[in-house]
Amino acid sequence: MGKTLEEFNNEVINEVITEATLNGELTADTAFEYFSDQLIRAEVISTADRCFFEKQGLRIDGYGGNPMDDDATLNLIVVDFCDQKDKVVPINRTEIDAINKRAVNFVSKSLNSSFREELDITSEEFGLADLISKTWDQIQKIKIIFITNKSLNVRNKEFDPIPVNGIYAEFISWDINRFYNLMLSGREKEDLVLKLSEYGGCITALNASSANNNFESYLCILSGDILANIFKKHSSQLLEQNVRVFLQAKGKVNKGIRNTIETEPNMFFSYNNGITATASHIEKEYNTKTEKGGMIITSITNFQIVNGGQTTASVHEALKRGFEKNLSDIQIQMKLSVISEQENAEKIVPKISEFANSQNKVNHIDFTSNNKFHRDMQELSRDNFAPPKAGTINQTRWFYERTRGQYNQDKALLKTSSEKKKFELTNPKNQKVTKDQLAIVINTFLCKPDLVSKGSQKCYLEFTQAFTKKQDSQEEQKNFFDLNFFKNSMAKVLIFRRFDDLVKKADWYEAGYKRNIVSYSIAKLIFTIKSKNKVINYGKIWNTQKVYEELEESLMQIGELAIDHINNKTKRPDGAPANTGEYCKSAQCWELFQKVPYSLTDDFEKTLISKAQDKKNTSDLIKQQRQKDSDQNEIDLLKLGSNFYSTLRKYCINHQLISTQEIRLIQKLESGLPLDYQFQYKKLNTIIKRSRVHGFNL
Repeated sequence: MGKTLEEFNNEVINEVITEATLNGELTADTAFEYFSDQLIRAEVISTADRCFFEKQGLRIDGYGGNPMDDDATLNLIVVDFCDQKDKVVPINRTEIDAINKRAVNFVSKSLNSSFREELDITSEEFGLADLISKTWDQIQKIKIIFITNKSLNVRNKEFDPIPVNGIYAEFISWDINRFYNLMLSGREKEDLVLKLSEYGGCITALNASSANNNFESYLCILSGDILANIFKKHSSQLLEQNVRVFLQAKGKVNKGIRNTIETEPNMFFSYNNGITATASHIEKEYNTKTEKGGMIITSITNFQIVNGGQTTASVHEALKRGFEKNLSDIQIQMKLSVISEQENAEKIVPKISEFANSQNKVNHIDFTSNNKFHRDMQELSRDNFAPPKAGTINQTRWFYERTRGQYNQDKALLKTSSEKKKFELTNPKNQKVTKDQLAIVINTFLCKPDLVSKGSQKCYLEFTQAFTKKQDSQEEQKNFFDLNFFKNSMAKVLIFRRFDDLVKKADWYEAGYKRNIVSYSIAKLIFTIKSKNKVINYGKIWNTQKVYEELEESLMQIGELAIDHINNKTKRPDGAPANTGEYCKSAQCWELFQKVPYSLTDDFEKTLISKAQDKKNTSDLIKQQRQKDSDQNEIDLLKLGSNFYSTLRKYCINHQLISTQEIRLIQKLESGLPLDYQFQYKKLNTIIKRSRVHGFNL
């Protein structure tokens, strides 16, 4: 039986309070970080910066980064955390309206120079107010995101938008019920359900599915105003699977689309290629009101435009430019694939996106949780134990969480409390690593702290692009993402987390910008080590499962330099962002920090190894792993038994798939005898693979 809402809420409260106690932080700060992280993973926001400010009539807890990095959308965050256990506390509309109004008031005040002058120029609230003021002319949308572990006690969950200097602020609530439902779904993010009547109508469709399809296909016609209205509300959420994601109406192609919309809307269908899209579910009905009849789609769930980003952005641009009437005259053709099964979607949607975009050269981005890299990392994490820590004999794993909630799901599958306790001992929760956490760590060690500062979503996207390109370049005998890569990656995670803990407890640390400090400090150290043509001995850290003292001391020294660099506004160059969080995201911040004087201590430098030694260590480990894999392959092939090889030999002879020499190899195993050389087992793998491709399935 699954956990109840009350049990889920208790679990959330315990996690927040425990984390706050361990880190010596305010519960409110930890709650903000905890819930914001959930929304980043659910792709509701791309990043979250803490900025608590409360004054009569004003209240915010944070914001979702620079509006210019997020479709010209200003995301403000308000958190109401309740630590009352065993009962979910309700919150009513009057309370919510007051919260919404206070956040909107902060935006209005930020546009007032007198208000900004009253604020401390070094404060986070001044940085945010200054950011709002400087970007206001380009901001197109405001979202007030209200997060709480209370339960919304309202019938209608929709809230009327509030006008702010010509822009309407949209209020979005995430209460404990919504978080609970997301947890129950087991999905990475919440379903996006589009009721088309809310966007101006419906979509005419023709079923194009074949009898052998395991998903539905449709040829559709949708009105330009429907597409524009959908994109206006949900913007780049619709383009997540598009490998090109055109969000600006620029370039020759887009100008052509724009001119057609504005001057010849009746010719749009003839001139434009239309869009290719996917969905997980549709609701349809048959139109009997017209003579033509036909099928119409009234609702689409998880609508994704995988090709046609230019068309979509240009249609939306026309809406902003005041060509609403023209859009209603435009008809857009759409090829829609409805793929309901999650497993099928993970395999098929990226391929649709890739092939639909193949008329132009693109960098294929297929890095979903089902991607080979993630599956390999998961397998490596499950098959390999970490060495016991000093003074213990208990072997543990570093648990790579390929999909959302995988750790809890795997534990929940166990029946007895003793089995669950054993699982927790073998897979300690502090050794769980999610995809986005790995991306943050790897990009830090690649000396990209400015990218890490932009938030886990943008950090993960670049990680995706770089590692997919590297994975695609791999040869059969050259695997970048092997056991050695996994061990080194976990060693880097260990360093990152240990330093994070040390920063929390440092007497020079004041709450705020911890991730920036950690990432900048580690990147600075790696940058300095590289200049010496040396590397950290990650193998030593993996083998001891501990960060050694000299490394800790060096990081702490740089940590003091980092906090001074990012916080001291008098040292910033002219034109640099006044907001500290935004300054950390700039390439300029990292370039200047590289120039801050720092020298490695003699004691620490002695712990480093040369690149040549690191290469030799890696080569030795690869040879050892290959031998281990070869030995295991030999054992697995011998286990198949005489009956298997007898059947294989007959099948291959009947289908002319085998040479005389290869028959002798199989006959030897058929007789129960091992082969003489390892290369013969490799040859046997080739024979089995060849026969399975042809149809052999024993």
